[in-house]
Formats: sequence, C-alpha cells, structure tokens
Amino acid sequence: MGLAHFFFGRMSTQDLQQDIQTQLYELDAELDLVALEQPSKEALRLFIDHPDGVDLGLCERVTHHLNHLRVDYSLEVSSPGSKYGKRNKEIQ
Repeated sequence: MGLAHFFFGRMSTQDLQQDIQTQLYELDAELDLVALEQPSKEALRLFIDHPDGVDLGLCERVTHHLNHLRVDYSLEVSSPGSKYGKRNKEIQ
C-alpha cells in the first residue's frame, strides 16, 4: 500500500473514478472512462473508449499514465466491448 494511503486510507470508488477520468483527460481529452470495476481490494479494471477506437497501444499508454495507481492496485485496462457498450459512463 502506498504511503499516502497509509495516512489517509483508500479513496472511495467515486473519488477514484473522478481522479482517473481527470487523468485520462490530461492524457487525451477524448478518452472516456466508460466503467470502473474493483474485483478485489488490490485490483482495478478500467474500461475506456475513444472516438478513434481502443487498441493495445492506447491501453498501454493509459496503464503507463496511471502508473502511480500501481503502487496500490493491479490495473487492467481494456475497451468496453459489448459488456458496457460505448461511451455510456456507467460505473459498476
């Protein structure tokens, strides 16, 4: 667990979602966090969308941009596929 989280605790899912969306906007203003899942206390699953589509390269860029989260979580980044549809912003 990261040092800041030792003192302040983990962010709520809603705060985490807002933080991630802000950081995605900094990377690319057209990136959209479609869904955020937390399958365990140490894992985050992000579903992202972009008007030009989502490929492996974009998932890698997002993972590297959110590298600081990897102190506390394992990250999975992928396209929403048929599970969430596109650009609907529903968070599970």
